Amino acid sequence: MHPLRLLLKSRVTLILLASILSFYSCENRVFQKEINEGKIEYDISYPNVPQGNVMLDLMPNKMQTTFVANSYRSDIIAGMGIFKTSIICKEGNDKLLHSIKMLRTKYASELTEDDFLKFSPEFTSIEVLFNDEIKEIAGYQCKGADIVVQGDSIWGFKVFYTDEIVIKNANSHTPFKEIVGVLMEYQLMSNSILMQFTATTVLQEDVELTDINLEEGYEMIEPMKLKAEIEKLFSNIM
Repeated sequence: MHPLRLLLKSRVTLILLASILSFYSCENRVFQKEINEGKIEYDISYPNVPQGNVMLDLMPNKMQTTFVANSYRSDIIAGMGIFKTSIICKEGNDKLLHSIKMLRTKYASELTEDDFLKFSPEFTSIEVLFNDEIKEIAGYQCKGADIVVQGDSIWGFKVFYTDEIVIKNANSHTPFKEIVGVLMEYQLMSNSILMQFTATTVLQEDVELTDINLEEGYEMIEPMKLKAEIEKLFSNIM
């Protein structure tokens, strides 16, 4: 065969091979959309705090949730690591582990569902109204629901969630336990401050169960004492 024809044939073969590999790569990404271990990064905003308020510079603006084997850990860090709060949920455990760190102060407590609601008493009585809304968040098609909060006054907001991220009973310890799926956009109240969480990135990567564990050096205290410590920290910020 003529050298030029042989070169052209080789190039065509390489192009076809690259196209086939690209097709299978894209196909695999589609079929691997559902993941059961990795990390979700959230932006935190404060709908009721006016833009330009100096308090915003002191408040945390990111959260990271690490998950594996139907267990997860959510970490909020602020002040370049000076302040850190974590929520840890292990599969098969009917309690959440809630911790806070401020400088050298490290406290943690195990919370039942009732204890968790005491941390956000405004969400003690809510109604979940599922709707047909679909919204893409961090690359995932998320389903919507309207949350109606009952109290001295009735108010509400929207949440969006996905079942393509596999964390069984992800909301079982929260006010949103009726929702089967991982919340990608939602709101919570902490010390009378409304916080909105919106997922920005989902990373599929290997996670060890030990990555979910709380670090050493934390003092275990009663839930209401932990609540008091958190309120004290917020009062210092405010």
